[in-house]
Amino acid sequence: MGVKTCIVTGSSGYIGSRLVKKLESKGWSVTKFDILEGFDITKELLPLSVDVIFHMAALPRVEYSIKNPSETSYHNTYGTSRILEYAVTNKIPRVIFSSSSAAKDMASPYGVQKRQSELECKMYAEVYGLDVVCLRYFNVYSEDQPYGGSYSTVISAWINSINTNKPLRFNGTGTDTRDYIHVQDILSANIFCAEYGFPFKGEILDVGCGKSYSLKDIQKIVKDIHPTCEWDYRPPRAGDVPATKANITNLSNLGWTSSVNALKGIENCFKNICIKST
Repeated sequence: MGVKTCIVTGSSGYIGSRLVKKLESKGWSVTKFDILEGFDITKELLPLSVDVIFHMAALPRVEYSIKNPSETSYHNTYGTSRILEYAVTNKIPRVIFSSSSAAKDMASPYGVQKRQSELECKMYAEVYGLDVVCLRYFNVYSEDQPYGGSYSTVISAWINSINTNKPLRFNGTGTDTRDYIHVQDILSANIFCAEYGFPFKGEILDVGCGKSYSLKDIQKIVKDIHPTCEWDYRPPRAGDVPATKANITNLSNLGWTSSVNALKGIENCFKNICIKST
């Protein structure tokens, strides 16, 4: 394969920055679109001719969208509209849209925004002939996932609490289940779809492990590794759904499956953490 060219939106974000490094290591030529890089996708963008756009820019997190519905709608929904229009105008062959499992249940503004963008991607495929695929990420995690305050994922939040010797926040009964997917598998799925030889035509593909684990399952891992941790039990959060589980059949039929075992990967996240003394 010769040198591939691409745009990565949200290139300074948790997943986007890692995708940029992965693509560059594989010889891709990457143009970064991120507001921190001076490229606001809701404004005018310089015309470019590339092979694919990885559209990852968003204001993520369910809880933040509940508190800021119009702000997140502008960036998440309108931002995606701008990128799809940009792709058609500049005759870019393929767009890979980073969606979310929240789009399935639409129990929050974030889920509604992602679902609306999925529908718009399908429309662009049918009306404009744009080859676009929507990747529905399930619960993404990694050992180095940054902590971002109260809107962080449970794994990064608990790692931060252990590192700072604070009680670990535990919302709800612990019976809600999630499909956890390592960030390296997210990168792998994106690159697989970029290099796939047939059109997607607006298809939606779940990206997960196909197995779900409860908050109690994750808590058990933490307790086994860090038995002295204290816990801060709180009520369920608004917008949380009872269960998520990826249907991995369609992506598996195309030739891609996750490579990181979820429980082993989560266990690795909590190893080698030293609880700081007070």
